[in-house]
Amino acid sequence: MKKVFALLFLLAFCASAQGAGNDSSVVKIEQENLLLTVVSWPFVHIVQPTIEFLMWPAIPPLIYISRENLIEKGANLITFGENKQIMFYPIINAKIGSSANIGFAYWHSDLILNDDNMYFSPHLYINADWDASLRYRKKRIYGSSFYWGLGSSYRELGDNSFRDTEGNVYFYADSSIHLSTYGGFGFAKSWGLELGTSLNFHRFDLPSLNNVIIEGEQVSDRGFYTSYESYPLTLSLLHNSLDEPYAATKGRKFSLSYSYVPVSSYNGTRDHNYHVVESRLTNYLLLGNMSYAMTVAESNANREKLKNLTFAEAIEMLNPINIKEEILDRRVLIAQIKARYMLEENEGKAPFTAMGKLGGNFPLRAYEDGYFTAPLVAGISAEYRWPIDRFADALIFNEYGIYGENFNQLSVSNIRNSYGFGFRIRTPKLFITRFALAFHGLHGISLILTTRPEYE
Repeated sequence: MKKVFALLFLLAFCASAQGAGNDSSVVKIEQENLLLTVVSWPFVHIVQPTIEFLMWPAIPPLIYISRENLIEKGANLITFGENKQIMFYPIINAKIGSSANIGFAYWHSDLILNDDNMYFSPHLYINADWDASLRYRKKRIYGSSFYWGLGSSYRELGDNSFRDTEGNVYFYADSSIHLSTYGGFGFAKSWGLELGTSLNFHRFDLPSLNNVIIEGEQVSDRGFYTSYESYPLTLSLLHNSLDEPYAATKGRKFSLSYSYVPVSSYNGTRDHNYHVVESRLTNYLLLGNMSYAMTVAESNANREKLKNLTFAEAIEMLNPINIKEEILDRRVLIAQIKARYMLEENEGKAPFTAMGKLGGNFPLRAYEDGYFTAPLVAGISAEYRWPIDRFADALIFNEYGIYGENFNQLSVSNIRNSYGFGFRIRTPKLFITRFALAFHGLHGISLILTTRPEYE
């Protein structure tokens, strides 16, 4: 299985290289193109027939949802106001352990001024912990490309946890407050600069549950079970050329940021300042020359075909003769590279909150958010999507992550892999939900049901 997904990476970056200078490139399978013929073979004979077979239980509900226009009806149900400027909808993040939560989101556009929006979202966790965030953003200030925003969040977590590079798990209570403001402008097509600053009141204490408490210099120097403040100042270079926010078929997102983070005194010293460099590149490529989005007529025809599809017909649909029509004319390949490096001014003194996090949010979907932490974290991810209805995509993914103290101490033993399959429900402008089964080797499986997009 891993070999199949390794070929997925090869296809991702071969396709990215082919499309680097032309976002409308058409990929064709021809006998003389040996590379694409070899790379496509496992998708034709193994991967897609297997995924279609495994997803059979989910197909009837998806067809019913789309046939009855439940997504459009639901969008109307959660949208209010004369100009449809208000949205109110539930949030569900079904995960294993105490990180599972429910909540709601409240969006309000043109709240005070034109081209502004406000977002408020609280979450209640399965163990009765909770958090909430509030954001406000104003775009097109005086008709220009300048924008400005504010953000705030509060958390009340009784048994948060942190895992260091040695595998030690620290449990702690967290009642921190985060305030931020930022502003930016566009200076070229799809490019922009942003400057932001934050005021973080970190409030940590002993965990409320009977967990193991670790003591020693590692704990006191890193800021566990204590209170302190940090004041990040961040400069970012941003690029976004996606054709749609949640159903993108071509374009790129790129970010490169540098942060200087002064930290207040704790443990009797003031030598906890640190620096962070972070970057991400995500490339979307449409494999073919057909529109990714299905028309109503195509969607209706596809529902009937999927509803009565036999396994033999699925194999026939994916045979090499039909691969141009069925595989590459309406598929999207996403490849992402992401890295974060923290450099402390005094070795071993930066707080544990300065560490990068590697997990489901990176993404490394078979693990919990922030399951691995270290000064240096990096990852590569590839996802292959194909539409099964107007508002539903099937997908397979494969990703690798690595973590370590610095570039000189990166080890092969710290490489982690995650792969799996699933589906997502979305409109071009609104992400609704995604479901996936993610695996890491033979050691475990993660069930994902969340309203958060993959690459945000």
